[in-house]
Amino acid sequence: MNSIQLIIDIILILWLLILTVLYLRKKSLNLNIVKNKKIVRAKRYIVFYVIAESKVKSDDLERVVRNSLKDLLGNVWLNIANPKVVTYREDTQEGIISTNRIGYKAVLASLPFAKEINGNKILIVPRRTTGSLKKAKKLIGLK
Repeated sequence: MNSIQLIIDIILILWLLILTVLYLRKKSLNLNIVKNKKIVRAKRYIVFYVIAESKVKSDDLERVVRNSLKDLLGNVWLNIANPKVVTYREDTQEGIISTNRIGYKAVLASLPFAKEINGNKILIVPRRTTGSLKKAKKLIGLK
C-alpha cells in the first residue's frame, strides 16, 4: 500500500511541476489573451415596401412599426431593437428600417402585425436585410 501511495505522490508532484513550468514559460512569452471583447452594436438595415390602399407617411409608419413590436414582444424588446424608419419614399412606398444586430429578427417578426394606419389597411413586406446603409439605399434606388 505504501509503495502505491508513493508512486501516486510522485506522479502528482511531477504533474504540478510540469504545469508550473508551462505557466511560467507562458508568462515569459507575454502572451496576452483577450478576455472581454466589446459587444459590437452593429446596425442592420431592413429594406421594405408597403402595400396600402392609399399613401402612407413616414411618421405614421414608424409609429406603427414600433407599436407592432411592442404588442408582439413588449417594451423590453422595443428598447433592445429600437427600430427607426431611416428613409421612406412615398412615391414608390419603399423604405429602410434601422435596427441593431440583436433585434433585427424581432423587427422582422413584428412587421406582419402592422396592419392598419389611420384606417387604411397596409402590409409591410421586407425585401432584404443588409449591414450597410449605402447598400440599402442602392436597393431602393437612392444614390
